[in-house]
Amino acid sequence: MKKLMILLSLAACFFFLNSCTSEISLTLNKNGSVSVGYYGAAGKGFMGLLKNSAGAKNDDVMFDAKAITKELEKSGFKDVNVICKNKNDISVQMTDTQKKSEYFTSGLVKVTNNKLKITLSPAGLKKFYESTDSQTAAYLDMLLSPVFNDDSMTETEYLDLVSSFYGKEVSDEIKNTEILLTITNPDGKKSKHTVKMIKLLTLNESLQLE
Repeated sequence: MKKLMILLSLAACFFFLNSCTSEISLTLNKNGSVSVGYYGAAGKGFMGLLKNSAGAKNDDVMFDAKAITKELEKSGFKDVNVICKNKNDISVQMTDTQKKSEYFTSGLVKVTNNKLKITLSPAGLKKFYESTDSQTAAYLDMLLSPVFNDDSMTETEYLDLVSSFYGKEVSDEIKNTEILLTITNPDGKKSKHTVKMIKLLTLNESLQLE
């Protein structure tokens, strides 16, 4: 049970947490490492879905900061700091010192001319999905996202599918969630981009962010 909840928590850190705005920051440091920050809060619908998948009770704490820290360190991240303020939100700070995490190996994140470049594409997201372990992939499958399965679906079709499986509350959370992505380069220049969760999960084009 504990390992299952840890894996669910790790998947939730980057895909399942659906607040009005989830925040992700990527900072390219002068020594070449990349600092990653994340903050998000799970909506009521998705929190219920996660707990049902884990066989957890309503009063169980889903996010074990120490356990999540340990798993992220095993994945190669350094200086990991995980803070869980309550039962449904989480803040993560960590550093990819060798640029060997799934973000880089999948091609989603690159460093070109000493600048961070993010490429969100169906191929990159599929490669990210395929690079995860089988259990994490199984939890990503819960999202029913066509982008992970070489499929194509309109936003309306996808929301109808999610609603039919999990109910309107979950589909509304996906529809209303925005991801605020902040990119900071060694020269101090910063850019901010907002991507809707529904667009990401039904992506049919390549988005270049830098």
